[in-house]
Amino acid sequence: MPKPCEIGHRARARRVKHVKKPLFPRRPDEPTPGGLFVAQMLWLLAGVLFLGFGGFLAYEQSRDSTLDFGSIALMVFFAAAGIACGVLGYRLFTGDRAARAKLSWLGLIAALPLLLRFGRYSLLAAIIMFSVVLMWLPASNRYFKIVDPKPAKRRR
Repeated sequence: MPKPCEIGHRARARRVKHVKKPLFPRRPDEPTPGGLFVAQMLWLLAGVLFLGFGGFLAYEQSRDSTLDFGSIALMVFFAAAGIACGVLGYRLFTGDRAARAKLSWLGLIAALPLLLRFGRYSLLAAIIMFSVVLMWLPASNRYFKIVDPKPAKRRR
């Protein structure tokens, strides 16, 4: 393939759209509102509970030796949700605004079916729904405007 300079075009300059964040970013210096701090801890607790419920379900199914597709799918769902809650909960702890939006969607997608359908997991669903509400309180909104503001809209 010919290089851009060989066919008469100028090479396009690369633009840095997003600054690469470190693997373990530091917590912001801004004090965290109480409701948001509770939500951060509840998200980490929800991740542990998801993993625990998945592990207990695997133990239950292996002891009964009735491993069907539904139980395997539920174990995979619990493992994925637990890992996602843990990782996004940590990112929320570091003040990442995108983690708040992703956790809100994860909370709605994961908690509503658990709350409406599975009685055994309704406590976990209540914790998640409460965490979603705490993340969107006015004090939390002000915190994210200071710590991780939205980028300015580009004019076309």
